[in-house]
Amino acid sequence: MAEPRKIVLILGNGFDLDLGLQTSYKAFWESEFCPKDYPAPLIHHLNQKWPDNLEAVKWYDLENELLNYYKSIPDPTKGQDIITDEERALLEKFTSYGQACGWYNDQLELVQSLINKGVLYYNGNILRHVDEHLKEDGLKSPIWRDKKALGLIKEGLCNYLKSIDKPIPDSVSSAFHLLLALKKTAEAGDFIDIFTFNYTRVQFRGHSIDGIPVHYMHGNCVDGKIIIGTRDDLKMAKEYDFLLKAMNDSFTPPDIVTPLKEADEVIIFGHSLGENDRQYFAPFFLRQADYDNPERKDLTIFTRDDNSKIEIKRALQKMTDGKLSALWSINQPTIIRTDNLKEDQQLMYDFLVAHNIDKHYASEVIGKLLQ
Repeated sequence: MAEPRKIVLILGNGFDLDLGLQTSYKAFWESEFCPKDYPAPLIHHLNQKWPDNLEAVKWYDLENELLNYYKSIPDPTKGQDIITDEERALLEKFTSYGQACGWYNDQLELVQSLINKGVLYYNGNILRHVDEHLKEDGLKSPIWRDKKALGLIKEGLCNYLKSIDKPIPDSVSSAFHLLLALKKTAEAGDFIDIFTFNYTRVQFRGHSIDGIPVHYMHGNCVDGKIIIGTRDDLKMAKEYDFLLKAMNDSFTPPDIVTPLKEADEVIIFGHSLGENDRQYFAPFFLRQADYDNPERKDLTIFTRDDNSKIEIKRALQKMTDGKLSALWSINQPTIIRTDNLKEDQQLMYDFLVAHNIDKHYASEVIGKLLQ
């Protein structure tokens, strides 16, 4: 009797999207849960970054942009503000009954500027009814507001994801049939660990998968404690180190390095293997590209299309210190493009059959996926 195999499944946001969940950055940023009107320089920076191309923005773009924003600050010990000294002076004196006092009638341009920046708002005629909004926050330092803004992004994202959280029915998707195959593989006696970089629950037909542990690398929206940040090998002024993942109070990632090392098979679905998570994967892939101590593993990567496939290869090239050919030679990885399944249907069929899916049913699945 064959020994049980150890299988590690790694999930990124492409997995949720393949299931049909609206978990894109664009969907969140356009929702009512996103704090895009909060008057923090960080929010202002993000609003200016992708106004015409939200469709193409990925979550790793946000994490990279946190670093880009930090680099744009001339003096990170002081931060940079979107509120001018003149506007701050006006804000310090501002009351909701300013019209009665009459003192700001000749400063309407400053008032309008603060309204545009989300620090004040008004209902109706500005001269007759102006309400305070976020005045207390607006008077605090830009660093304080940036830190709060990141917290508001996390809180808003949790609330957004909980608002769309619902049982996923039987789905005509590669992601659903991957879970079905691994469920059958676990039932046949193999050991499976799921490591997800998503904040959503991993479910199968609305329930957790019996016998398969799920490890949330950056927290989950149900608990409300999620991690958003840039990689922790960067040097940042202490005033802004809250932008680093590792500085988050909730940052206690599960051990993924040991399971990867001990696995017989590694499956990756919808994860970019990008810069901000490379600390989890680089030791594994570097070891798998070692000609002096070769240890072959079954490696399957599900990605979207030709563009994402080449991006995956570039990430692997970087993590193996330029030894991509050695990685391929030793492990013979399989890359399945879910949007190019017509070309990769044999690869998908072989994967399903190798993971305890009946051959006839696997053919039916491929047919449905191609429709």
